[in-house]
Amino acid sequence: MMAWRRWYPIVGSIGTVATIAGCAAIHHPPATVASIAAEAPAIRAVERATVDTIVARLARRILARGDHQLDILLLSGGGQNGAYGAGFLRGWRSRPSGAMPRFDLVTGISTGALQAPFALLGTAAALDTLSSLYRRGANRVAPTVDPFFWLRRTGGVLKIGRYRETIAQVFDMHMAAALRRLFDEDRQLAIGSTDFDLGITRSWDVATELAHGGPERFHVLLLASTAVPTLFPPVIVDGHVHADGGVISNLLPVLGLDEYRSLAARLAMAVAGGTPSVTVRLWVIMNLLTEPRPIVTDPASRGAIGARTETLLFTGQQPQLLNRLGELARAVSSDVPGLRLELHVTFIPPFLADDPGANALFDRDWMIRLEQIGYDRARGSSPWDRISPP
Repeated sequence: MMAWRRWYPIVGSIGTVATIAGCAAIHHPPATVASIAAEAPAIRAVERATVDTIVARLARRILARGDHQLDILLLSGGGQNGAYGAGFLRGWRSRPSGAMPRFDLVTGISTGALQAPFALLGTAAALDTLSSLYRRGANRVAPTVDPFFWLRRTGGVLKIGRYRETIAQVFDMHMAAALRRLFDEDRQLAIGSTDFDLGITRSWDVATELAHGGPERFHVLLLASTAVPTLFPPVIVDGHVHADGGVISNLLPVLGLDEYRSLAARLAMAVAGGTPSVTVRLWVIMNLLTEPRPIVTDPASRGAIGARTETLLFTGQQPQLLNRLGELARAVSSDVPGLRLELHVTFIPPFLADDPGANALFDRDWMIRLEQIGYDRARGSSPWDRISPP
């Protein structure tokens, strides 16, 4: 599937195994369509409760900050192109003015899910570690083709043992302890995966998941969020098949208009004399190209038409996602008393779409270059982009 190969090359969307052990064949736990459908209301209720909990913590966080501001970071998927976001975060933190804030909520999809814990920690050491994961990905992380994939029936064609080991090494007990200290301050982390059985996005509140399942549970969810369909084995999470969160949405906004209304209502109840005036700054890093590169399409080739279709279907999501966020910002600012929503977006410069490395499954030189482009962009005079109509 060429579109997946192009847009989800490596570090950020290297997939997973159904069980943490080896290349064993994957099997769906016993289930029927009726049993899966019967579970849907309970799972949607859990999703609703997760979002409500995030909103409640954000309200407490606003009051604790005391400066009438809230900072939310959304990190998209994008595979090897996540090197841009890693470099941008590193450069943003080191800006002499307008430096990166301490985020109150960070969400991530696919490669963004891997970046999100480092962004929430926000230290120079954490962001240097993140950048190094992309720079050394070819030697330490890259998957290899499993020559016996057709026999193993893992649901993918690549072996991802090195990636799985890296997840366990980097997201260890020390990182879990550091994240828990931030969670105690009501700072939050959420990642998303796609439930293939129900066809929905699942939002995972990392504070809750760490509390219940420890780092091992977090590893499973990271593997699920980054499992590229057909290339990497999917993951069984709580009896359901999960894979790359970018299949449904390449961003995890978590909060919609109703949630911002709920946030304003909670603040009004907590503050005597009415709702305080709060500015929510929504920062978005798109770890991918938002426009397809022009090509000469062979109309007689079914393979070429199919690959181009997948690319266009996926690429077409990105400007629509950004425009919907722009509409949300306008709606919150005009219709939710006491809240003003600012939207700031950065994405990979479109002219880079023609670079040969941008269209590879994994290209070390491209990732090193892209990380530097992100770093320079963040430190430059114009780090944020204007959203164009889709």
